[in-house]
Amino acid sequence: MAGRGTDIMLGGNSEYLAKQEMRKQRYTEEQLEQATAFNETEDETVLEARRKFKDLQEKFESEIKEEKQKVIEAGGLKIIGTERHESRRIDNQLRGRSGRQGDNGESKFYIGLDDDLMKIFGGDTITRVYDTLGADENMPIQAKILSNAVESAQRKVESRNFSIRKNVLQYDDVMNVQRGIIYDERRKVLDGEDLKEHIGNMIDSLAEETAMEYLSETADFNPEAFMQDIGVNFGITELESIQKDNIKVSEVIEELKEKAHAIYDEKEQTIGQEAMRELERVIMLKIVDERWMDHIDGMDELKNGIGLRAYGQKDPVVQYRIEGADMFDQMVLDIKTDVVKFIMNARKREENLQRTTSIKITGQGFEEETLKDLDGNAPRKSGGITTVVNTEPEVGRNEPCPCGSGKKYKNCCGK
Repeated sequence: MAGRGTDIMLGGNSEYLAKQEMRKQRYTEEQLEQATAFNETEDETVLEARRKFKDLQEKFESEIKEEKQKVIEAGGLKIIGTERHESRRIDNQLRGRSGRQGDNGESKFYIGLDDDLMKIFGGDTITRVYDTLGADENMPIQAKILSNAVESAQRKVESRNFSIRKNVLQYDDVMNVQRGIIYDERRKVLDGEDLKEHIGNMIDSLAEETAMEYLSETADFNPEAFMQDIGVNFGITELESIQKDNIKVSEVIEELKEKAHAIYDEKEQTIGQEAMRELERVIMLKIVDERWMDHIDGMDELKNGIGLRAYGQKDPVVQYRIEGADMFDQMVLDIKTDVVKFIMNARKREENLQRTTSIKITGQGFEEETLKDLDGNAPRKSGGITTVVNTEPEVGRNEPCPCGSGKKYKNCCGK
């Protein structure tokens, strides 16, 4: 009842009544749909249904005029509400069902002191007033103080719901910023942009982050783990800069970048420039999509449990923003690592794949094959393969069925 866009017509709805009458006359729902449509057609069945619907609608419209006048004389449509909703907007929508398009109408709402809205937000004060008056519980009370108390309770609920929506929006803002960054990356791929410079920046950035991760504390430097990592990600087997006694981070980064770009350029020459660009686009799109979906799942899990941070006197929204940013940075690093790893370890197939025939099909022995009838009678010999050629005109899915049933082809023989 509180929905919008629906008029309750005084006296009745001629279109609805016409459909009901056609249903009684064994018209199908599909025929009713065609009868109320306005598309051009030459189907006689549809045209007949439309004429029938128009006649019935005109008939009921003439009958409704008298009923409508009686309802208007009685005061129009009266809305009776048996409770007050926690939102004034819903009550106003319910009131708006009457008095439509200039028609008469009236609305009246009833509320009890034991309704949820009153018990939660205003019950004690109003109950004391009620008891003080000593009135019979069945006697209706119409007082300004009651109306004000109801509206005050509704305002409190609306304020609480607004705070909830505002809080949800703050969480969504974090994802919107991250979503914009990721979609920019996808758009570069989908628009067919040249990703060579972008991939080169990824290689440089990953080289710097890898070197800084292992060499930030030279006392704990593990050369075996470092070489294994760059071997997997870049395909580099040795670095001269880490063989020295006095290792400099800048020299390691510079050599790592130089060798990585050399491997990248060599692969581009081997694979081909055009094939390399296509390979970059495919890899980039696949990895970004996979990592982004995993990140969305992770952010949902974080959001479900972040409210517990309030027990530690911390704002859950601020904590969600901080931890979400850390998770996003990790996702960007994972994307960079996977893209560089796939491209740097790509190999071109040297063998030429050719289709070979493993079985030679002949007609020998075909004539000796026998087929039995469906009823199990004596076998008959097959005279070979016969190609069936359809000489009938093609029928569209939504066109009338050629069998003459009056249904669409897709709902009749086309099934």
